[in-house]
This record gives sequence, C-alpha cells and structure tokens, in this order.
Amino acid sequence: MAHAPEKPVQYVCENCQITHAGTPIHESGGEHTFEPPDSCGGCDESSFIKLTNWIHHHK
Repeated sequence: MAHAPEKPVQYVCENCQITHAGTPIHESGGEHTFEPPDSCGGCDESSFIKLTNWIHHHK
C-alpha cells in the first residue's frame, strides 16, 4: 500500500479569523492528530474553530 500524505487540520481564530495549521501530535502507527495552537499569532487569543466547522460557527 502506498503512503498517503497526511493533511494538517487548520484552525480559525474566533477573534481575528487568522488561519493556523494544527500542531501535529504523534500517535501510534505513525499517524498524527492535530491540535490548535495555544494562542493566536495575530491577536494572542486562545479560542479556535476547525476550518471545516467555520461555515457553521456562529458567535
């Protein structure tokens, strides 16, 4: 079976809407999960929504 490259999960800052790549967390079997950053690089807030859920998010 050929290796399929993993696609990072992206997160949107709820405050300023800057998009961040998730931080990879190594799992068993060589797979990864992704977590949002601790804080936004643009505004220092710490509330993020997955990019795939952003269209459904209401503040």
